[in-house]
Amino acid sequence: MTTSTKKVQVNINREVALEAENIIAEIGLTPTVVINSLYREIINTGRIPLTFALTPRQKAIIELQEAVESIPTKKVETQKDLEDFFDED
Repeated sequence: MTTSTKKVQVNINREVALEAENIIAEIGLTPTVVINSLYREIINTGRIPLTFALTPRQKAIIELQEAVESIPTKKVETQKDLEDFFDED
């Protein structure tokens, strides 16, 4: 028996996609697995479920990582740059 596939293409807000993909990866899945599971659950139950979840601790870690990545950085290359950095309010 040959299994055929169908490509599903959707437009998702980039920020939403990146945040969701971080969570999906943390759970140990891929977007393809999540979408296939979602479709199968829709077929089996006749409803759209939302059951994949992180623990509150996992979600907090991801949020912390994203917050740290958004902190602006300043390159210090010279002694004067270092002095200016520490002189800033």
